[in-house]
Amino acid sequence: MNTDEWYTPPEIIRSLGDFDLDPATSLTALNLNHSAERFYTEKENGLQQAWAGRIWLNPPYSNPLIVKFLAKMAVHNNGMALVFAKIEAKWFHDTVLYNAGAAKFLYDRIRFLRPDGTPGTQPRNGSMLLAYGRENIEILYNNPLKGKFVLL
Repeated sequence: MNTDEWYTPPEIIRSLGDFDLDPATSLTALNLNHSAERFYTEKENGLQQAWAGRIWLNPPYSNPLIVKFLAKMAVHNNGMALVFAKIEAKWFHDTVLYNAGAAKFLYDRIRFLRPDGTPGTQPRNGSMLLAYGRENIEILYNNPLKGKFVLL
Protein backbone atom coordinates (compact mmCIF):
# COMPACT_ATOMS: atom_id res chain seq x y z
CA MET A 1 0.00 0.00 0.00
CA ASN A 2 1.34 3.42 -0.92
CA THR A 3 -0.75 5.29 1.60
CA ASP A 4 -1.05 6.22 5.27
CA GLU A 5 -4.42 4.42 5.33
CA TRP A 6 -3.77 1.02 6.93
CA TYR A 7 -6.95 -0.68 8.08
CA THR A 8 -6.37 -2.87 11.12
CA PRO A 9 -8.13 -6.24 11.10
CA PRO A 10 -10.88 -6.11 13.75
CA GLU A 11 -9.68 -9.25 15.55
CA ILE A 12 -6.49 -7.45 16.58
CA ILE A 13 -8.38 -4.57 18.15
CA ARG A 14 -10.95 -6.88 19.80
CA SER A 15 -8.13 -8.90 21.38
CA LEU A 16 -7.09 -5.77 23.29
CA GLY A 17 -10.47 -4.77 24.74
CA ASP A 18 -12.59 -1.66 24.32
CA PHE A 19 -11.22 1.76 23.43
CA ASP A 20 -12.69 5.19 24.06
CA LEU A 21 -10.95 7.08 21.23
CA ASP A 22 -9.19 6.45 17.94
CA PRO A 23 -7.49 9.75 17.06
CA ALA A 24 -6.10 8.67 13.67
CA THR A 25 -8.73 6.84 11.69
CA SER A 26 -10.95 7.18 8.66
CA LEU A 27 -14.61 6.48 8.07
CA THR A 28 -13.60 3.48 5.95
CA ALA A 29 -11.53 2.03 8.80
CA LEU A 30 -14.34 2.58 11.30
CA ASN A 31 -16.75 0.68 9.08
CA LEU A 32 -14.27 -2.21 8.89
CA ASN A 33 -12.97 -2.47 12.45
CA HIS A 34 -15.07 -0.35 14.86
CA SER A 35 -11.89 0.62 16.70
CA ALA A 36 -13.31 2.95 19.36
CA GLU A 37 -16.38 4.67 20.72
CA ARG A 38 -15.19 8.09 19.48
CA PHE A 39 -12.78 9.00 16.69
CA TYR A 40 -10.99 11.71 14.78
CA THR A 41 -10.35 11.48 11.05
CA GLU A 42 -7.78 13.44 9.08
CA LYS A 43 -10.38 16.20 8.71
CA GLU A 44 -10.64 16.70 12.51
CA ASN A 45 -6.85 16.29 12.92
CA GLY A 46 -6.42 14.16 16.03
CA LEU A 47 -3.13 15.89 16.81
CA GLN A 48 -4.98 19.15 17.45
CA GLN A 49 -7.80 17.59 19.49
CA ALA A 50 -7.99 16.65 23.17
CA TRP A 51 -7.52 12.95 23.88
CA ALA A 52 -9.52 11.32 26.67
CA GLY A 53 -9.85 7.77 27.93
CA ARG A 54 -8.22 4.66 26.56
CA ILE A 55 -6.72 5.24 23.11
CA TRP A 56 -6.40 2.92 20.13
CA LEU A 57 -3.71 4.31 17.83
CA ASN A 58 -2.72 3.00 14.43
CA PRO A 59 -0.96 6.20 13.40
CA PRO A 60 0.00 7.34 9.93
CA TYR A 61 3.29 5.53 9.29
CA SER A 62 4.97 8.39 7.42
CA ASN A 63 7.34 10.89 9.02
CA PRO A 64 6.79 13.26 10.72
CA LEU A 65 3.23 12.14 11.49
CA ILE A 66 4.19 8.89 13.21
CA VAL A 67 6.54 10.80 15.53
CA LYS A 68 3.90 13.41 16.36
CA PHE A 69 1.18 10.83 17.11
CA LEU A 70 3.50 8.66 19.22
CA ALA A 71 4.69 11.73 21.14
CA LYS A 72 1.09 12.68 21.91
CA MET A 73 0.37 9.09 22.97
CA ALA A 74 3.38 9.24 25.30
CA VAL A 75 1.99 12.33 27.01
CA HIS A 76 -1.51 10.84 27.24
CA ASN A 77 -0.09 7.51 28.52
CA ASN A 78 -3.26 5.42 28.31
CA GLY A 79 -3.74 3.09 25.40
CA MET A 80 -2.26 0.88 22.72
CA ALA A 81 -0.47 1.68 19.48
CA LEU A 82 0.15 -0.52 16.46
CA VAL A 83 3.23 0.31 14.42
CA PHE A 84 5.76 -1.45 12.23
CA ALA A 85 8.46 -3.21 14.28
CA LYS A 86 11.22 -0.97 12.97
CA ILE A 87 13.59 -1.00 15.92
CA GLU A 88 16.24 0.75 13.83
CA ALA A 89 14.00 3.77 13.27
CA LYS A 90 14.82 7.06 14.98
CA TRP A 91 11.21 7.36 16.23
CA PHE A 92 11.55 3.99 17.97
CA HIS A 93 14.71 5.02 19.80
CA ASP A 94 13.69 8.61 20.58
CA THR A 95 10.00 8.18 21.35
CA VAL A 96 8.96 4.57 21.95
CA LEU A 97 11.84 3.30 24.09
CA TYR A 98 11.54 6.21 26.52
CA ASN A 99 7.76 6.32 26.80
CA ALA A 100 5.96 3.03 26.07
CA GLY A 101 5.73 0.61 28.98
CA ALA A 102 5.80 -2.58 26.93
CA ALA A 103 5.86 -3.94 23.40
CA LYS A 104 4.61 -7.11 21.84
CA PHE A 105 6.44 -8.07 18.67
CA LEU A 106 3.83 -9.92 16.65
CA TYR A 107 4.93 -13.22 15.17
CA ASP A 108 2.79 -13.07 12.05
CA ARG A 109 2.84 -10.12 9.70
CA ILE A 110 -0.49 -8.34 9.65
CA ARG A 111 -2.37 -8.36 6.41
CA PHE A 112 -4.01 -4.97 6.74
CA LEU A 113 -7.42 -4.58 5.15
CA ARG A 114 -8.21 -2.95 1.83
CA PRO A 115 -11.11 -0.46 1.70
CA ASP A 116 -13.45 -3.27 0.59
CA GLY A 117 -12.55 -5.33 3.69
CA THR A 118 -10.44 -7.96 1.94
CA PRO A 119 -6.93 -8.65 3.27
CA GLY A 120 -4.12 -6.82 1.50
CA THR A 121 -0.78 -8.28 0.57
CA GLN A 122 1.70 -9.19 3.28
CA PRO A 123 3.74 -6.11 4.26
CA ARG A 124 7.53 -6.06 4.13
CA ASN A 125 7.75 -5.37 7.86
CA GLY A 126 6.47 -7.07 10.98
CA SER A 127 4.39 -5.14 13.50
CA MET A 128 4.44 -4.47 17.19
CA LEU A 129 1.84 -3.39 19.69
CA LEU A 130 2.87 -0.78 22.25
CA ALA A 131 1.26 -0.41 25.67
CA TYR A 132 1.06 2.93 27.47
CA GLY A 133 0.02 2.89 31.13
CA ARG A 134 0.05 0.12 33.74
CA GLU A 135 -3.37 -1.37 32.88
CA ASN A 136 -2.49 -1.56 29.19
CA ILE A 137 0.81 -3.26 29.96
CA GLU A 138 -1.12 -5.99 31.78
CA ILE A 139 -3.64 -6.30 28.95
CA LEU A 140 -0.84 -6.63 26.42
CA TYR A 141 0.96 -9.19 28.59
CA ASN A 142 -2.20 -11.34 28.64
CA ASN A 143 -3.05 -10.77 24.97
CA PRO A 144 -3.60 -14.00 22.98
CA LEU A 145 -1.97 -12.83 19.74
CA LYS A 146 1.14 -14.82 18.91
CA GLY A 147 4.29 -12.84 19.62
CA LYS A 148 6.96 -11.84 22.12
CA PHE A 149 6.06 -9.52 25.03
CA VAL A 150 8.84 -7.23 26.30
CA LEU A 151 8.80 -4.66 29.11
CA LEU A 152 10.47 -1.44 28.00
